[in-house]
Parts: sequence; C-alpha cells; structure tokens
Amino acid sequence: MVYSISDLAIEAGVSYHTVYYYIREGLITESLLVGNRQRIFTEQDLDELKEIVALRKEGRSIEYIRGILEQETADVQA
Repeated sequence: MVYSISDLAIEAGVSYHTVYYYIREGLITESLLVGNRQRIFTEQDLDELKEIVALRKEGRSIEYIRGILEQETADVQA
C-alpha cells in the first residue's frame, strides 16, 4: 500500500506539519515524487513514522531518534 503525506499523518495520528518536519529533519527519507510532485510513502515509511511518534511520546530528542534510526539502518545493511 502507498500513502500520501496526509494519509501517512492520519495513520500515525499526527499532523501533516509534523510529518513534514520529520522529513526536513531527515528522520523520514524523501519519498517518491509522482505526477504533480506529490510524495508517495510506503508501509515501511509508516512503520518508521510510528516508531518516531512513539519515541517522541517517551520524551526522546530528535538527535536520539536520529541515532536509533541510523543504527537500525546500519544493522540492516550489515
């Protein structure tokens, strides 16, 4: 399944602006751009966003979350 940025926000229970902020901060990778420059996100993107939201609710900083996501990426690549 694919999601627009608005759909992604709804599924994760956050605002569009929050998702866009996480994209700008590099926590969510830039997605595919289609047609009229609409971003398309995947299930994996949704899972990452839900993880970010859960960590933020725990009071974790953006830098902490960035480190967690980078470590997960390194583990997958190894």
